[in-house]
Amino acid sequence: MPVDQQRRAEYVERWARLLESQGEPRIAGRIYAHLATAAEPWLSLNNLSEQLDISRGSVSTNTRRLIDIGLIARVAVPGSRREHYAADADAARGMIRRAATASRALEALAREGLDLQTDQPTAGNESLRIMADLYGQLAEVLERDLEHEPVAQ
Repeated sequence: MPVDQQRRAEYVERWARLLESQGEPRIAGRIYAHLATAAEPWLSLNNLSEQLDISRGSVSTNTRRLIDIGLIARVAVPGSRREHYAADADAARGMIRRAATASRALEALAREGLDLQTDQPTAGNESLRIMADLYGQLAEVLERDLEHEPVAQ
């Protein structure tokens, strides 16, 4: 079935905005979503530059960042010395792992803040209590999900 290129372009831009809202460069979101929805199993740095109409330098910088955060992987292509990239099949698990780690860190900071509070109820210690409880619960759910292998569809 042919892919609606307008719909794909809109999807790529939504990923760009989402990653940007998480503190990543907007172009990194475009590169990830483009790779994740590409018909080809991998794309070269030149392919990405041409298809997304961005500089090779920007592609190079952002692919390194995406590799570091586990969303894409460098792929060795037989017969080619060029860099090739593909969406990492384990990207979702990596994102969940990072979210669980961040949740545990936020829970620990909130609990540490509670230890610094007096026993007198304040908006601050109520905020920290809620934060510690919610981030602790979130981390538990995420960690439990990581223990299970994804179900093949």
